[in-house]
Amino acid sequence: MGTYHGPIVDSHHHLWEWKNYPWLVAPITPKMYGSNYQPLRQDYLVKDLLADFGSNNVVKSVHVQANYDPANPVGETKWLQEQADRHGFPHAIVGHAVMNDPNVEKVLQGHRRHANTRGVRHQLHHWEGDPLRCRTDRPDLCLTEPFQRGIERLKQYDLSFELQGFSHQFRYFAELVRNHPQTPFCLVHAGMLTADDAATVDAWKEGLEHLRPLPNLWIKCSGLNFFTGKCDESHMRITLDHLLDRFGAGRCFYGSNFPLEKLWASYDDLVATTKRILKDRPADDQRKYFHDTAAAFYRI
Repeated sequence: MGTYHGPIVDSHHHLWEWKNYPWLVAPITPKMYGSNYQPLRQDYLVKDLLADFGSNNVVKSVHVQANYDPANPVGETKWLQEQADRHGFPHAIVGHAVMNDPNVEKVLQGHRRHANTRGVRHQLHHWEGDPLRCRTDRPDLCLTEPFQRGIERLKQYDLSFELQGFSHQFRYFAELVRNHPQTPFCLVHAGMLTADDAATVDAWKEGLEHLRPLPNLWIKCSGLNFFTGKCDESHMRITLDHLLDRFGAGRCFYGSNFPLEKLWASYDDLVATTKRILKDRPADDQRKYFHDTAAAFYRI
């Protein structure tokens, strides 16, 4: 117990040359996290990431796809591998793949040609009646036959899959994960808890119970302030306490979601707040959460 001072793996951040990301180049429009994202409309390179890491002892990192040019998803991975070869970061890359695309195998092959590729993400979040919270046209897309055929291909390329959705979708996610026991999955952004009222928290907790028994499912505790608009210790504590109590530090790991999280939190504040929340947990659990579990999941 006590404040953690060991090494950190940041399992979820983005890097970009912003000209290659249509959502950054386009005029500003409302997003799920608001409209004030003008600060993101500039390059965010390894030097910027390392400057934000500062003295927090972040020793390794994972880039997760950031909605690059959809016509060329492997182009993002190619550029990232060049950055990694030149600068040492990122140590792992999660590319973009539309799992129900008939040509998904070609995309997976393209990602896998690059040494640091470890997984893929296809964002699945869907909230009926709120288009800003939808990346798909149905909540159970992951259970369709074309999607599951795509997921089945991941094991031959030794790739993991990043699940992103809301609590009412977790029962669909659980069925997907059960259907593909040889593929590692992680639920990103801690399951996207949208508010702290009792009904919302209870629904999130109930949804997570569908996932808890599944041994090939991990929780990535990234983007914890995505819906708060500030570095909210109370919200972070609700999230982390429940996840660590129910899933354990061997299945939960740290991620920042920088530079998006930078819109409302400095890296120093994010890490310090997280350490404060975890300080009464065993030192071994803190080491697992901040470093060991992510290092094992991404094989870095």
